[in-house]
Amino acid sequence: MISLILTASYLWKDTWKRWLEQPGSVLARSVVTIIMVSLSILLLVGFRAQINKLRSQIEEFGLDNLLIIETLTPDDIKQGVPVDRFRSIGKHGKLFTARRILASARGSSGRNAAVVAYSDADIPGLLPYLRYGHEIFILTVKAPEGLVMDYQIQDIEVRGVALRPEEQIMQLIQGDTLFVPLEQIKKLEQRGFSMLYYLQRDKGAPDVSQLTEAIYHVVRTDSDGKVDVKSAVLLRDKLRKLERQQDTMRIGLAAILGGALALVYGVLSILEFRQSMYVSSLLRSFGVSSMMLGVRTVVENLLIVNVISVGVIYSLSLYHNNIFAYLNVKAQDSVTELYWGHETYWIIFAANVGVIISSLPVFWALRKPVGLVLE
Repeated sequence: MISLILTASYLWKDTWKRWLEQPGSVLARSVVTIIMVSLSILLLVGFRAQINKLRSQIEEFGLDNLLIIETLTPDDIKQGVPVDRFRSIGKHGKLFTARRILASARGSSGRNAAVVAYSDADIPGLLPYLRYGHEIFILTVKAPEGLVMDYQIQDIEVRGVALRPEEQIMQLIQGDTLFVPLEQIKKLEQRGFSMLYYLQRDKGAPDVSQLTEAIYHVVRTDSDGKVDVKSAVLLRDKLRKLERQQDTMRIGLAAILGGALALVYGVLSILEFRQSMYVSSLLRSFGVSSMMLGVRTVVENLLIVNVISVGVIYSLSLYHNNIFAYLNVKAQDSVTELYWGHETYWIIFAANVGVIISSLPVFWALRKPVGLVLE
């Protein structure tokens, strides 16, 4: 036991001395590990962030809700394309409808607002806001509720009151949104607009997928306008596709990472072994087993790859917000969840497997008889 401890101590001192005398070998392995692990982790984190975003959208949107956005151009309006052809879905649940005008309103405070027009048919969905008695209102989270604000839409001046949007409606609007009766800005409608239909489906109504198929059937039959349908069903299908792509990427990255590390570490390990082959043979002649010398190489490489990998992942997580800001991506997810998920441990595992494989040529070289090496 004492001889085993002394041998292990000598091998560690010898390894440490070699690192100091030949830092290029350790540096080369470290650089390759940093590059490969960084690329793998950043790609997986990007995929994971997209998946988390989709999951959040599904939760916010709701499995029983359906959004239809029909965009009508000036030519569509001149040709008499029906404006309210999807309004009949209101019989299947609570329906919110409005027209997003292709114009912006400039407020007296200097902030711009999107413009949404509503007709008499749209009033039922707007009752939570119209019940205050103001036919012109601004849905905003920036201004105090009840604040009266002046806006100018080209040459049209209007005055409305600030109100807080309901949680469901916040999915339909971005930033401040000014709601104005259609008759007051009728001429702006001729420039084109987007008709919004947001349905909160009743429990006894047809399934969302059936409603979606019926809408697309109408679109294919009429061949008019540009219609975009959004539902949790579609988002869920997209989520499943992303998850499949993530699994494929994880396996591919793991294979590439393990292969690259096995190649680089293997070449460097053989070169180092050749340089110290005489010393290793002397140790074997003194009774040190070939297995212990081979294990020294495995432990050395595992130490380097794991310290570097964990350090790289920790550094990336530490500067996560800066990296995402540089890539013009808004970072919203938990750093721990993004960087320390099971995909990360999969990458670390692949790196370790690659390192172990890289040590196999050393074990093979140690099979050479001591006499042939020392002669």
